[in-house]
Amino acid sequence: MNMSPQDNMPQGTKQRILDLLLASPKSAGEVAEALQIQKSAARVHLEALQSQQAVRSKFRIERMGRPRKVYELTEEGRELFPRKYDLFLDLMIKKLVGKKGEAEAREIVDSIAEDIASGIREKINRADRPHDLERSLRIINEESNEMGFASSLSSDENDGGYCIKSKNCILHKVASNNQDMVCHGLHDKIISKSLGGKSNVKVELKECMALGNEYCRHVIHSARKSQE
Repeated sequence: MNMSPQDNMPQGTKQRILDLLLASPKSAGEVAEALQIQKSAARVHLEALQSQQAVRSKFRIERMGRPRKVYELTEEGRELFPRKYDLFLDLMIKKLVGKKGEAEAREIVDSIAEDIASGIREKINRADRPHDLERSLRIINEESNEMGFASSLSSDENDGGYCIKSKNCILHKVASNNQDMVCHGLHDKIISKSLGGKSNVKVELKECMALGNEYCRHVIHSARKSQE
């Protein structure tokens, strides 16, 4: 099952605190007063949310007296609130195809994949052994996790080569309506373009969540291994 950021939304008092901070940064005292709880209890909840990186603290300079410690939402905290990215992305792709045609829409998706891959290639080039396929795939897998794919890298015993398995599709609803363009035109190409110029590789999508599988599984073969 795909877990959205909203599925991890804190419940009870912590959720009410996030609702308060969505309006504006607040001190532990202001949170306690709004929720009618002890200031010490408010501070415990705020520190727990801070450890989860949902909020951060800073000092606010007052006109009179010492600076006061207040808490505000982080971007991770804001992501816990409902956001319909998939709806807007799906509509954008449909409009793009309708106005520009599918071929041009694919070119745009391909250029997005190149933009993402170029940053990953830079990290591969700066790393030790940049021509080592496994080392490069480890960097790609790390970046995949940063994007939210919840992926893992392993050797692939059945198909040979290596396997990147993604348990979370960050564009699941969009991919379900545009499987070829998103899964092959974007996800596949991010991997292959990230390896561009380093190894002659073949990237194959063996299983896909947009097609009903439990996860996405990319198998990566080096040309040398495929010929052996």
